[in-house]
Amino acid sequence: MKKNRLLNIIILIMMMTIAGQASADVVYASYTGSQQGVTVRDLKLNQLSFFNTGFNASGIAPGPNNDVYLASGNHLYNYSANGALITDMTFPDGGINYTSVAVSGDKVYASYTGSQQGVTVRDLKLNQLSFFNTGFNASGIAAGPNNDVYLASGNHLYNYKVDGTLITNMTFPIATINYTDVAVSGGKVYASYTGSQQGVTVRDLKLNQLSFFNTGFNASGISAGPNNNVYLASGNHLYDYNVNGTLITNMTFPISTINYTDVTFK
Repeated sequence: MKKNRLLNIIILIMMMTIAGQASADVVYASYTGSQQGVTVRDLKLNQLSFFNTGFNASGIAPGPNNDVYLASGNHLYNYSANGALITDMTFPDGGINYTSVAVSGDKVYASYTGSQQGVTVRDLKLNQLSFFNTGFNASGIAAGPNNDVYLASGNHLYNYKVDGTLITNMTFPIATINYTDVAVSGGKVYASYTGSQQGVTVRDLKLNQLSFFNTGFNASGISAGPNNNVYLASGNHLYDYNVNGTLITNMTFPISTINYTDVTFK
């Protein structure tokens, strides 16, 4: 009896440990260049694991089941966090280019450019539920809290309902500003920008600016962190900044031919 009780306690501890690890906060980043894949890191940007994909991904988003979604050319991929391919959704029109991907609840949202320009709404198995046209090239997409999406495109940030109704078109008055990516968390919108200025803007859900800070580098991807911070992808760097502009961590990968294309937090 004592042996069985001890065994049950050990099993319970193991289950609790595994559950804790599965729910741990992690940062995912896609990379291209001399290597192509996904890195999984802790909140301090220490690498926990990685896996190779063999293709260039322009966008990454965490799924609800210890998995990630990737945008690449006319493909949307779903991988487990240990690198097992779950789904490769290949759009039949090779002129379509998926630029960014976001996940909220049981829906996947992806922006696309090329022969068509718009947003696709899909289930977690990547079956299309709906889509809408935008008429512009979006470099980043984020799911909002009100059955809506945010898009980054040139000197514009857009907010659309998922039925395609335009809610807000925020046009920055300086045309040489280029919003590269967008993230939504805690009632705020975060966007990275390049061009004549390089930095991060923090906005409310109506896209009114609350604050901003300069970085001095071109960021290709942004994600909101859990501690009033944002993560940025830029070349062979992953950065962690407080939203007041204080640099927390600059993780520089030792191989300069690695290019982090996007970053996300779960």
